[in-house]
Amino acid sequence: MTERIRTKRAGRSGWQIFRWPLVMALANLIGLVAALFGDGWYDIISWVTLGLTLAVIVAAWRGWTG
Repeated sequence: MTERIRTKRAGRSGWQIFRWPLVMALANLIGLVAALFGDGWYDIISWVTLGLTLAVIVAAWRGWTG
């Protein structure tokens, strides 16, 4: 079983490994810039994008412990 997992992981490209962390980094960047430069809708955008990171962390933590 471990050989199968090792083989499956070895065939991944850099894009397949780093695409979701890059998406999360971009969402955080958008949220931080929106929080710095505006009010109103910008505040909503910043809360949603920065809260998305917390939601992903909680979902991953629940998946690992559940």
